[in-house]
Amino acid sequence: MLDKFLFDEAMDDPENVKTMLDIILSKKTNLKHPPQTEKEQRTSTDNRQIRLDVYAMDEDDVIYEVEAQKENTHNLPKRSRLYQGIIDSKLLLPGGIPRTDRTFEIYGTQYR
Repeated sequence: MLDKFLFDEAMDDPENVKTMLDIILSKKTNLKHPPQTEKEQRTSTDNRQIRLDVYAMDEDDVIYEVEAQKENTHNLPKRSRLYQGIIDSKLLLPGGIPRTDRTFEIYGTQYR
């Protein structure tokens, strides 16, 4: 399932994303909006952008970010932190502290 086109097509279906999250998290999830594939986010026009493979939000406003990685590029911790920071910055109100317990990153890997 790590072919980019097939992964995006499968994850465009909300039922597939819901089923995947239910299995991985061992709990029932109810998506608030249809999942978005290849969602771009950046903090400003001058900063680096990220492209999220799958972005979904449930009814409790918990954000799920799903990434598929075909090979080990040895940058998963740094990339994960960058993605988490940009997602959290979008949730931050001026002068506030984001609730970081509302964001989950899920990485599917094929390499050993």
